[in-house]
Amino acid sequence: MTIRTLEAVGFYPVRSAPATTISLNDTRVSAEIHGVVQEMPVRVGDEIESGALLARLDCDEHALDLQQARAMTQAARADAEFAQFQLERAQELARRQAVSAEVLNERQAQASRTRAEVLRLEAASRAAQRRVNHCQIRAPFDAVVIERLASTGELVQAGTPIARILDARDLEVSGDIQQRDLPALEAAGSIRFVAAGEHYPVELRAISPMVDQRLRSVDVRFVFTEEAARPGQVGRIEWVSDRRHAPADLLVRRDDMLGVFVEEEGQARFISTPGVREGQPPPLDLPDEARLIFDGRFGLRDGDPVRIIER
Repeated sequence: MTIRTLEAVGFYPVRSAPATTISLNDTRVSAEIHGVVQEMPVRVGDEIESGALLARLDCDEHALDLQQARAMTQAARADAEFAQFQLERAQELARRQAVSAEVLNERQAQASRTRAEVLRLEAASRAAQRRVNHCQIRAPFDAVVIERLASTGELVQAGTPIARILDARDLEVSGDIQQRDLPALEAAGSIRFVAAGEHYPVELRAISPMVDQRLRSVDVRFVFTEEAARPGQVGRIEWVSDRRHAPADLLVRRDDMLGVFVEEEGQARFISTPGVREGQPPPLDLPDEARLIFDGRFGLRDGDPVRIIER
């Protein structure tokens, strides 16, 4: 028999699974008012910052509405000031008993109506100002332009998509992990996303409770801890197992169980490896000095005496 220690032949395998970088914000930015598109300065593939102009709409109609609302508000304020002056005058005359209660009540009602009209028109002015602000459609976050959905000269309505943009910074990795690999992944010391020859450190964020019945896999999400890959990049999640494994060719089957043989005090001891299938490296929770039997293992039974041949 020949033996080698677990320290000499053991290794910590790198496991992997398919994964893709995804953006948390894949947004179709829409117009919030109606109008004709005057300008669309962005093109597909452009990288833009938050607040960048995506499109500009013809704003003449909305600007006129704002001007009219402001003029009506100014007139209403003048009416309210005059109504307040009349109310104060009526109150002074009422203290002298020089005016009837009916007149005083009428002045109070008129002052209340004019104040309410001012509030209504101020709200209308703010709404008109908001429409004017929406004549310029801007990016809500740093993004990449994926698609232009409108063109210069096109009449759009509120809710019409203008451009599709993809968040270039709020990214994470989605990996399809087999259920049996989840414990090793959760215990892994380091995890990385590998794509196009580049390695990106990541950490586990969440494990979906749903299982894909067809693939028997689980969607696991990771976040980048340093530099991030590009959105949509396809690669693999890799992680280093926290358990030392032995070479797969050491596996032998005894009584419908797979395992390995170790030498202890001149005898062969069979160590079963539950859950391991043929061709897979078996994880072993054994000390560094454990003596794994290589040559001669196929005919052994648990407890057989062994004679070691030194090489």
